[in-house]
Amino acid sequence: MIRHWPTGLLAGFLVLGTTLAIPAAAAEASAAEGKAAKQTSDAGEAPKADATSDTRTGKDGFGYDDVVERAKARAGKPYSAPSQIPKFLQEFDFAQLDQIGYKRDRALWHDTGLPFESMFYHPGSYYTHPVKMHLVNDHGVGEFRFDKNRFQYPNPELRDRIPEDLGYAGFKLLHELETEGKLDEIVSFLGASYFRALGADEHYGLSARGLAINTGGESGEEFPAFVSFWLVEPDKKADTITAYALLDSPSAAGAYRFEITPGEATKTRVEATLFTRKAIGKLGVAPLTSMFMWGENSLTRLDDYRPEAHDSDGLLISAPNGEWLWRPLRNPQKLSMNQFAANNVRGFGLMQRDRDFDHYQDLDYQYERRPSAWITPEGDWGDGHLELVQIPSDSEVNDNIALYWVPKDPVEAGERLHYAYNINWSSQLAGPDSLAHAAASRIGRAAVVPGQPRDTIRVAIEFVGGELENLTEAGDVQPRVNAMRDATINNIEAVRNPHTGGWRLTFLVPTESLDSPLELRAFLADANGGALTQTWSYALSP
Repeated sequence: MIRHWPTGLLAGFLVLGTTLAIPAAAAEASAAEGKAAKQTSDAGEAPKADATSDTRTGKDGFGYDDVVERAKARAGKPYSAPSQIPKFLQEFDFAQLDQIGYKRDRALWHDTGLPFESMFYHPGSYYTHPVKMHLVNDHGVGEFRFDKNRFQYPNPELRDRIPEDLGYAGFKLLHELETEGKLDEIVSFLGASYFRALGADEHYGLSARGLAINTGGESGEEFPAFVSFWLVEPDKKADTITAYALLDSPSAAGAYRFEITPGEATKTRVEATLFTRKAIGKLGVAPLTSMFMWGENSLTRLDDYRPEAHDSDGLLISAPNGEWLWRPLRNPQKLSMNQFAANNVRGFGLMQRDRDFDHYQDLDYQYERRPSAWITPEGDWGDGHLELVQIPSDSEVNDNIALYWVPKDPVEAGERLHYAYNINWSSQLAGPDSLAHAAASRIGRAAVVPGQPRDTIRVAIEFVGGELENLTEAGDVQPRVNAMRDATINNIEAVRNPHTGGWRLTFLVPTESLDSPLELRAFLADANGGALTQTWSYALSP
């Protein structure tokens, strides 16, 4: 079972008291941007020329610089809200939208011998704005126009009501992953600036976005949207496919290049050039969104037969000083926003470390198969911080976790900004093999003498891997636990766990020390004080 998206983020961010619109597309103003489009056929051959067609030919006739110029032109003019689809389609729920299926044999590049195919999403429900789709091939660049013959509708009456020029809501790409000759879905672009990808043997989970603006701000979050896409037809032996996108919002316009390389781990290289219309209070670069309902660290949770339910279980950061920091996610009782110093950050991401089905017991959602997303910046992004947003949620269909990098310097109107980074979507662990990682963080009320109040919290962290697994003597491993303010921490102990082959770090915190969330850091060190593990970070609440 695959959850629809990005409904989760919509529902999650309503907690912030903001008014949200999640635009998926807008009609491209060809006069303003200086290029008109041409129509292409199913297989993607030469666009039919008309009086306004683009005269450039070949793949080399259109590229990223052209999208950059379009973004610059957009930013130089007032923002224009995207057009909307007919009201009756906006009123669809997801069950109704699911009844409209894309015909597999009408996929772009189907039966052409090319290594990739593309299928397109039908607008409806939350996806209320059409995007313009274009195709770039050896014959030129042209518009890939909406055709309702590509879709299977549940009845003729609905089909007749669909406008001939409705437009698409987004697209997905398919490529051979696990089975020779079988094309699997590898990446999907749908809703605002959302996209997500899959490696081998994975199910969709967390998502990325092109840009985040003023997340959690008092004036409400702004959701930039991709308004046009250009798919570059791949060569017959290509293992990477390229797509360009034009992004627009009231505060900024941007040009994006996506280079997508599928495999055991699917990689998306993202390049973005942004032009600001006005000053931006908080610019979120390389944003990720995910869902965390409960896990082994949850003090309180919904009544449910499943031990855990989450798409991601932690934030991982690689700092320039060599430290690796792991922050288990949580479903807080009230909105939580935490900042982490990230000057010239080397890498960060939302990870799904727990791959054991027995820890989830969910045959439908299969959380153990959700990918992690690890982001590696290109070049020096300069000074800034990472911001982790965790929103109270009572439904696992809602994304309630957001992560993004924020530059230190204010973003003023009229700026040109450039960022490039790689996203690795996979089930693999990130981090050096020499350091052990936190495989589980168990937090709960400590056992007490019968009749006494349960006023102590026990934290138990399971570290596994790295050089730690070769150490067996108590003197070889030293526990290190620090609180970011005055607090009582008792019974700090590290013991070898024969069941995991690693070591368990435990300590106690009285609830009287938790009148506000207590920031903790912990790791295991060798006899000389050198780190044997990644650093565990957590905000402990009563």
